[in-house]
Amino acid sequence: MKAMTRGVRAAACGVMATSLAWSPMSLTAQTVRRVPIPEGTPRMMVAPFRGNESGLGPKVSSQVIDKLTSDIPLKTLFVIPQKAVCDNLQASGFSCDSTPDPITSKLLATQLRADEYLEGTVTRSANSYKLETRMVLTRDNTMVQPLPPLEGNKLGDLVDRLTKEVQEARKQLANERKCELAIANGAPQDGVTAAQAAIVAYPQSTISRVCLANAYLALKRPPDSIILLASKAVEIDPKNKPALALLADAYKAKFDQQKDTTALDKAVDTWAAELAADPKNLRLVQDVTEKIAASGRAQRAKPIIIQAVQDNPGDPSLVHLKWLILQATKDYGDAVQAGEQMVQTDTALADTTFFIRQAALYALVKQPQKAAETTARGVAKFKDNASLWSLNSQTQRLAGQTQAAVDAANQAIKLNPKAEHAYLRKAQAEIDLNQTDSAVATLKSAVAAGEDKSTIGQFLLVLGSNAYKAASDTSHKPQLQDFQHAIGILASADSMEASPSAKFLMGVSYLRVADFAVRENQTEKKCDLAKTAQDALVNAQIYITQGGATDPPTAQKLLSALPQYSPAVDAQVKRFCK
Repeated sequence: MKAMTRGVRAAACGVMATSLAWSPMSLTAQTVRRVPIPEGTPRMMVAPFRGNESGLGPKVSSQVIDKLTSDIPLKTLFVIPQKAVCDNLQASGFSCDSTPDPITSKLLATQLRADEYLEGTVTRSANSYKLETRMVLTRDNTMVQPLPPLEGNKLGDLVDRLTKEVQEARKQLANERKCELAIANGAPQDGVTAAQAAIVAYPQSTISRVCLANAYLALKRPPDSIILLASKAVEIDPKNKPALALLADAYKAKFDQQKDTTALDKAVDTWAAELAADPKNLRLVQDVTEKIAASGRAQRAKPIIIQAVQDNPGDPSLVHLKWLILQATKDYGDAVQAGEQMVQTDTALADTTFFIRQAALYALVKQPQKAAETTARGVAKFKDNASLWSLNSQTQRLAGQTQAAVDAANQAIKLNPKAEHAYLRKAQAEIDLNQTDSAVATLKSAVAAGEDKSTIGQFLLVLGSNAYKAASDTSHKPQLQDFQHAIGILASADSMEASPSAKFLMGVSYLRVADFAVRENQTEKKCDLAKTAQDALVNAQIYITQGGATDPPTAQKLLSALPQYSPAVDAQVKRFCK
C-alpha cells in the first residue's frame, strides 16, 4: 500500500476535477441495491485505509463499506461503493489500494458528492488489530470527528463496532449543519440551540462543539465560555485545528480583558500545539509565530516545537517552525543550526527571507564570514534580487571584503536604484577604502534615489567632521585645500539637514582658510588668494555665529579674533587686486 506523493497528487487533482466525475446513475447500476437513491439522502465515502501490512488497509475499508451498506437503510445513508472509489483512483493513475492524503481524500469525496468521508489506519500486532478512524466533513476538511479507537483479535468484530460508532457519530450531523447555517445567516442564537442539540445527540462531538464556540464568539460571549467548549474538543482530539485556534484566541482575549498572565501562558501553549498540528500551513506558521513572539512568552513554545521535531525527524516544516521559534527566544546559535538543517532537508525553503534572516543570525553570533557566505549563496540563487545584493554589500564589508561590498552595492543599484540602503552601504565601503570623494558623490546620489535626507545629512556630517580633523592634524603639514575640502562636505551635510555642528565647523574651517591664505599671500602676492581670504573671513563670521551654540566659549574667542585679520586682508586686496 502506498501513499500518494505531492507531484502525483497534483496530477490526480487535475484529472479528478475534470473528466472523471462519478455519475450517480452509472454508480446505481453497479450497486447490489437495484433501487434509486432517495432525493436528499446523505452520502458517505470510505477512503482506502492505511495499514502496516500490504493490502490490510484497503481490505478493512472494503469490509466497512459492505457493513455500513447492509446496516444502514438507503433512505438514511448512501455509502458510495468501493468500485466507484476504485474507478476514480485508477482513472487518475493510481491503484485501488492507494491511500489518499487529506487533500486527495477531500477532492475524491467532493467528486463523488459525498457529504462526509471516513479515513482510517489499521495496525496489526502479534495477537490483535487496532483500528483508528475519523469522520471528515467534505465541505470543510478541518471539521474532523475522531471515532473511538478500537482494538481486538478479530477484524470482523472491529468492523461491526466501527459501523455502530459511525451511526452514533452521525446523529449530530443534521443539527451541526443547522448551527453552521444559522451563524452564516446572522442568527447565532439559533446556532447555539442547534449545536447544543447535536452535542446531546453525540456527547463526544468535536465538530458541534466547534460550531457552538463559533456561535458564542458571534454573540460576544465571555472568553471562559469559549474556553470551556474548545478545551473539551481538544481533549477529545488534541490535533483539532479549529478548536485549537478558538482556544488560543479565547485565552488571548481573556488576557487582554483581565491581564491574567496564566491565560497568556495557555494561549502560547495552545498556539504552539496549533503549529505542531499543522506545520505545513505557511500562513498559519507566520501568523502564529508572530503572535508568540509578540506575547513575550516564546520560551513556553520552544520545548513543544523541539519535541515535535524530535518526534517527526526530517520534517522540513517542523524544522522551519523550530528555526522561527528559536529566533523569537533569542537562541541565535541554535537557530543558525536549525536554519542550515532546514534548507538541507528541503531546498525550497531557502527563499530570500531565509537568506536575509540567516545572515542576520550569523551576525548576531559574531560570525561575519558566515553571514557573508550566506548572502553570497542568496545572490547566487536569486541573481535579480536587489535587496539581497544590498544586504550582501553589508555582510561583505563586515567580513572585511570591502571592494566586494562596493561591487555588490553597485549590482543592487543597477537592479533597483531604490534598493534599501544600497547607496549608504556603498558609501560606507568607499569610506573604508579612503575614497571620501566617491562616498560623498554616492551619498548625494542616494538622496536622488529617495533615501532620507536627514540620514544622509548625518552621514555627511560625520564625513565632514572627519575631514576637518584630518585637515587639523598637526602630524603632517596642514594645507588650505584640506580645510576647503572639509567645508565642501560640511556644506553638503548642512544642505541635507540644517545642523549647528556643521555650521560651526564650517566657520572654524573658513577661519583657517583665511589664515592660510593671508600667510601664503605674503610671498605669493596674488589677487585670488586675497579674495579667498576676504570671502573666508565673511563666511567665518556668518557660520561661527550661526553655529556658536555648539561651543559658546570657543565661538566667542574666535569671533573676537576675526577683526585682527581684517586689516591685513583688506590691505592685500587693495594691493594685489588692481
